[in-house]
Amino acid sequence: MDIALFNLMSQNRPDETPAEILRTTVEKVMLAEALGFDGAWFAEHHFTSHSVCPSPLMMVSHLAGVTTRLRLGPAVVVLPLHHPLRVVQEVGMLQALSGNRLMLGLGTGHQPHEFRTYGIPMAERTAMLEEGWDIITQGLTTGRVGYAGQHYAVPDAPIAAFPGAVPPLFLAGGEPRLLQRAARAGGSLFISQGHRRAAAALPMRDKLLAALRAGGLPDSALRLAVQRYVFVTEDPAEMRRAAEGMLRFIRTTLSLREEEPQRDGAFMRSIPFEGEPSIEWLMENAPIGPARRVAELLAEDFHTLSPSHWSLYMGFTGLPAPRVLASLEAFGTEVLPLLRRLSPEPARLAS
Repeated sequence: MDIALFNLMSQNRPDETPAEILRTTVEKVMLAEALGFDGAWFAEHHFTSHSVCPSPLMMVSHLAGVTTRLRLGPAVVVLPLHHPLRVVQEVGMLQALSGNRLMLGLGTGHQPHEFRTYGIPMAERTAMLEEGWDIITQGLTTGRVGYAGQHYAVPDAPIAAFPGAVPPLFLAGGEPRLLQRAARAGGSLFISQGHRRAAAALPMRDKLLAALRAGGLPDSALRLAVQRYVFVTEDPAEMRRAAEGMLRFIRTTLSLREEEPQRDGAFMRSIPFEGEPSIEWLMENAPIGPARRVAELLAEDFHTLSPSHWSLYMGFTGLPAPRVLASLEAFGTEVLPLLRRLSPEPARLAS
């Protein structure tokens, strides 16, 4: 199983600057490589403090120059917001720059305000992703693109930098035909477990299995990539602050699905929602706290959900950068070795 560091690059406090957030992200990724992580992901979001990164491919390009081993990828390129002819060329270029270390995450997007601001109809996002996916696959595998679709028309053109294959593919989306297509291509399917215990995440995994079965695919076709929020600390006060940061992050993530997210300028407001977890529940059930406790909860996830890939996010707390780096180091030295010793239990795949 691969274990990767997810980088959302949120502005958690008004006194943080984008430059500071991006510098800390570079430090975290370099540390993750030294600690033995397998990869690093970079998010794409627009127009709010939820993320200061509108271009994950730019982050991949930068980090490719300061790392040597990590696989790097966008999680995800919101493909309907980009012309795929540009994406296919940049992906080919990044494969060359990184020494074929790229992972390719694609997604439909889910935030109405982003689509509205770009002037792109959100209702068309699945069809746009499908056509863009066609173009990317064609260009990366053959070195040429020629396409006539409903949303994109591309005259026959050569792609100068192409690797001859699509990088390892990851999909974030819920449309059954997209899930089936990704599975048939040997790709991985993302779910966001977030703060949930493993049992509460089973319905998400089972929804993916149902979609694959409906397309005639076996359960073994599911390569599950799980996104999880994690923070390692021995300090009870810091654990509480991490739980408070997690709740704020959950609120923000939920509100971004609204037609108009509540924000002051770009800075997101923390709006309570019905049924939200308490700080005490998060301190008891979320993987925040001492290394042994975090490892136990992730082992529970592993044996219940059978992921083939973990994407772990540690930047949600709002704590100063040195404390986030200390948590990452504690995870790498105390938790990561325990996770490497976990043995899969394939029988748990079907529930």
